[in-house]
Amino acid sequence: MTDETPWLTRDQLRAWMKLVAVMELLPAALDQQLQRDADLTHFDYMVVAMLSETESRTLRMSALAAATNASLPRLSHVVSRLEKRGLVTRCPSADDRRATDVQLTDDGFAAIVAAAPDHVRTARRFVIDALSDEQVRQLDGITRALLGRLDPEGRFAALTYPRSDGEVLCEERLTGASPAAPAGVLFRDATADDTGLLRHATLAAMNWKASSFVDADLDRPEFAHYFDGFDPARDHGVVAVDGEGPVGVAWVRFLPADDPGYGFVAEDVPELTMAVEPRGRGRGIGTALLARLLDAGRAAGWPGVSLSVEDGNTGARITYERAGFRTVGRNGDSDTMLVRS
Repeated sequence: MTDETPWLTRDQLRAWMKLVAVMELLPAALDQQLQRDADLTHFDYMVVAMLSETESRTLRMSALAAATNASLPRLSHVVSRLEKRGLVTRCPSADDRRATDVQLTDDGFAAIVAAAPDHVRTARRFVIDALSDEQVRQLDGITRALLGRLDPEGRFAALTYPRSDGEVLCEERLTGASPAAPAGVLFRDATADDTGLLRHATLAAMNWKASSFVDADLDRPEFAHYFDGFDPARDHGVVAVDGEGPVGVAWVRFLPADDPGYGFVAEDVPELTMAVEPRGRGRGIGTALLARLLDAGRAAGWPGVSLSVEDGNTGARITYERAGFRTVGRNGDSDTMLVRS
């Protein structure tokens, strides 16, 4: 009988054993520093840090689980412990009574302000400063490839964190630093000539999880109205462009009650669609597009912006919740979300 086990080569085994050693030693080093200096575990720190990055210091439990790469049972246990210490509070979501929100208290924010500097120094000491800039870029690519196998559906937030080039991260807020704009990316308003781009982006948004739809499906009325007849005099869109061409687009359409979109709220509330090309993901382009579009809506006096997000699309949901969107309805296996201007 032939042994078909794909044994590792000597080089592969050498690399694998080093990775195993890092997985054993690094968590212990991070926990040791945080417990000594801040009475927090590393996971405690991640929970508090993710809450501190939202404008309201509040996230739904499901979104917080994704942001911290955790299961809901593990997160619930840790939140209970942090709640007893007065660092967070829990309450039923005002938008969906089935869901629970977690909010950072003033004491919790004070804890992250105190803990962040030493934690960043520790991360630098054991990882970042041990690598060249090129090795950091390689590390990003290597971990992205591994997460593609470990988390193929993108349930966790690591692939899209940090989520914005215009959004200030926790550590940057504490030091007053400002994040840079997306490198090599320019933004322009969408025009009537962008109908083909919007059609392509609509298909990409529909196929966020898998290639379930093909271009011919876009001729169906319930999909075509997202791009067909786009009129910049009434609708609005923002296109992100890099050296290879359009890399992402976000746009809204005012749809009538007799031809509503999946995220329809009212005729005077436009519905949002957004898509970013694979080469642009993880660069903060989506959040930058969203921020520019919402700014345009406020300037134009829209009462709000709505959208539809399917169950399981956690990365998108986190981006929307961070921008202020809240669930206001349900349509099949999707939530209808709204942000008011």
